Amino acid sequence: MVLNEKINVRAVLFDYDDTIMDVSEARNYARQVIAYELSSITNFDQDHILGVIKDVEIRMESVGQFDRRIWFKEVAKALNVELSIDEINKLVRVYWDSWRLRSRLFPDVMPTLSELRRCGFRLGIVTNTDGEPGLKRGRIRRDGIDEFFDLIVVAGDDTKYVKPHPEPFIRALHILGMPGNEVIYIGDRVSTDVPGPKAVGMYVGIIKRYNSLNTGDINDNINPKPDFIINSLFELLRILECL
Repeated sequence: MVLNEKINVRAVLFDYDDTIMDVSEARNYARQVIAYELSSITNFDQDHILGVIKDVEIRMESVGQFDRRIWFKEVAKALNVELSIDEINKLVRVYWDSWRLRSRLFPDVMPTLSELRRCGFRLGIVTNTDGEPGLKRGRIRRDGIDEFFDLIVVAGDDTKYVKPHPEPFIRALHILGMPGNEVIYIGDRVSTDVPGPKAVGMYVGIIKRYNSLNTGDINDNINPKPDFIINSLFELLRILECL
């Protein structure tokens, strides 16, 4: 999908995980560590537990539930084992500690943010909560890129609703003091990252990380559609004529 019109915007907003942060390895590693931890206190092998974790993850994300405590309670329920509150809390700590060890910025992020700044664009992040107030914002701060952004909206922490609801994008526009047609949003999931910004009049671009779209190919049955698809953030610089 290519852009067939010139985009004149003053601000660029980004999703975080899988758009700015490469967390594919982090996600897989955290799952494996939790499977190992649960295997040590149950009679199930790690592969079986890993499959259960993935199934619960898909189900929880589909209903906008990101609290890993609830995830792991559901995993325990599926395995028919009882875990204490302390055991659940330990799993959550281990999960996020493992996640942080393997997450990193995509290589096109820092050069792109620097160029967009040079070109005078205001920059922001609109991302979903990690399920625990302050956790996602803390991750962004520890990753060392918060200084590049004029605003950070953590949907579910700063707002009642998470993406794809338009509320987080309404909040972002309020902070920017701009109408939707002066803002572009870049995300990686069609189902999560297109409906909300489109509902408030923003342009939307989808970036294909890991050589695929998380929700499959875009076809005539998917609506609303993004305005364009890119394979690298460097392509965004060309689209915005910031070269």
